[in-house]
Amino acid sequence: MANSSADRYEVVIQGKPQGPFTLDELQGMNLQPTDFVKPVGHPEFKELREIAGLSTLLNVKHEITPPQYFASLDMRLLSTAIDYFVAFCMYAVLVAVYLGGTTDVQGSTPTLLVGLVFVPVFKFILCVIAEGSKKHASIGKMLIGVKVTDEQGRPIGYGKAFLRNIGKLIGVLTLGIGFFTGFFDRRQQCLHDKIAGTLVVKDRLV
Repeated sequence: MANSSADRYEVVIQGKPQGPFTLDELQGMNLQPTDFVKPVGHPEFKELREIAGLSTLLNVKHEITPPQYFASLDMRLLSTAIDYFVAFCMYAVLVAVYLGGTTDVQGSTPTLLVGLVFVPVFKFILCVIAEGSKKHASIGKMLIGVKVTDEQGRPIGYGKAFLRNIGKLIGVLTLGIGFFTGFFDRRQQCLHDKIAGTLVVKDRLV
């Protein structure tokens, strides 16, 4: 993080975001390690002690704190529905291109129905790429404000993203039991999250 006094930060004071403040102003505010701060333009407030560069500048010991706020299963279900909708839209584009190049539209119906199997494949690929990226979230998760991390709150990378989404097949094979185990878990971890060592977390303050 740059230590320029031109940087601006927001601080949660008495439960309300206030600012922006310059770095010089923050240094005079006697902030505590657990005060919530974020650079202007960043999506999420974090405790000061979690922000490596800024905590050092303000003489606060940097600490990595594990996630404490987890996405509920209804939020995850909504994000999954959005992801499937995006995947279906991709398939619809391919269908439009295919139909534009054929004169036998009626005879193409069986092929198009079979082609629906590509929708979950598209969704799988999109989720692996997006969750393993710097965004840490598929399109559906980004839209509702949740992301995927490891159990320490760090990015998972493409390897864990692949393992996590492959693990969802177990949830399907167990007729949904692997997904609904999250109802009984304090951190809302489904079976595929336990397999990959991942969490679905939400912003603490917006």
